[in-house]
Amino acid sequence: MTKTLKILASAIALSAATATPVLAQRAAAVAAPVVATADVDGAVQQSAAFTLAASQIQTTYAAQINNRTVRAQALQAELTTLRTAAIAEQGRTPQNAAALQAAVTAFQTRQQAAEQELQTLSAPIDLAVTYVREQITLKLSDAVRAATTARRVDVLLNNEAIIWRAETADLTPAIVTELNRLVPNVAIVPPEGYQPGMLLRAQQANAATAPVTATPAAPQTR
Repeated sequence: MTKTLKILASAIALSAATATPVLAQRAAAVAAPVVATADVDGAVQQSAAFTLAASQIQTTYAAQINNRTVRAQALQAELTTLRTAAIAEQGRTPQNAAALQAAVTAFQTRQQAAEQELQTLSAPIDLAVTYVREQITLKLSDAVRAATTARRVDVLLNNEAIIWRAETADLTPAIVTELNRLVPNVAIVPPEGYQPGMLLRAQQANAATAPVTATPAAPQTR
């Protein structure tokens, strides 16, 4: 270290050692921001409204659920037969390339058709679940705001971005509590013409026409 740098370092050390009590008190008063984490999507699924709605969906859509289950079992049996045939062709000696290709193609074609059929059968159920989640998500921003305000949290991070955290830093249970207060229950049958995202888009449109406020945007679930 040069003589000049030594003198500068000594001056800094002396200044720190002789700092006035007022400056020390000011430094102590500047508290670090309070940081917490949360799984906002998990909070929606853990809410009482979602749990109740999931149970109601099992009852209201029982026929569709049963139909899908029965059809899925039948399709699985078909695919198992086609897969077995393809494996048998593959192990045949000498191997018939044309027959093997036909067997593989038959399996793949039926598999794609089966997946599409099951998606169609699942559509009413999936739409009901989406409708439930979206109704709860409408109040998610308010729930997050209430939970962070009550605990004086300055920064809220998603759990997925955290490598480690103390158990007390997880705000998910507090958000669930607020959601239970704000959204005790929701409807499970989507209205005619409902499309996923419709409620959130309407909420955002209403917010855009309302007076400007310094409130955070509604958190989005996966």
